[in-house]
Amino acid sequence: MNNKKAITYITIAAVTVILIILLINVTGKKYYESNDYTWNTVVGSKDGDVLIRGKKIDKIKKDINKLINALNKSEKDPETFRTPADKEPIDPPKLKLKGIKGQVVEVEVINDEHLTQRMGSTGAEEFLASATFTLTEYDKIKFVNFIFEGGDHAEPGLYSREYFLKNWNIINDFKK
Repeated sequence: MNNKKAITYITIAAVTVILIILLINVTGKKYYESNDYTWNTVVGSKDGDVLIRGKKIDKIKKDINKLINALNKSEKDPETFRTPADKEPIDPPKLKLKGIKGQVVEVEVINDEHLTQRMGSTGAEEFLASATFTLTEYDKIKFVNFIFEGGDHAEPGLYSREYFLKNWNIINDFKK
């Protein structure tokens, strides 16, 4: 009788654990699907144009690849988003880590035409500001070198947080 009870309790516990895991996987968001893991922009708020630090960024800021995945909103290789040269870009720009040299992280912008020609000047600046602030959360990184072909709304090069402070206010606890 005790053996049957033990097996019943073990079975119930195992089924419960499996159901909890399934529930988390179905309803829980991955870190890269949430804006809580990146710096975000809001244009035209009561505080002006603002940059807001994601509430959970501390959980991934020691892993440059996770920061890039969070910005890309995907764990997929950024190359899979590259639009063929003879097609119109349909995917928004994604970042591909090229390397870290001292205080500089180098990232290639995949689908740069979307950034430089389709997002407008404000949209392009939002993208670059969010990426710069997010990537400089990584220890020792102070600058982001964006590699892409320049265009009407954005130019490649070295960016720091200071570059964006002339146009953006920093808000730690944003309320609409």
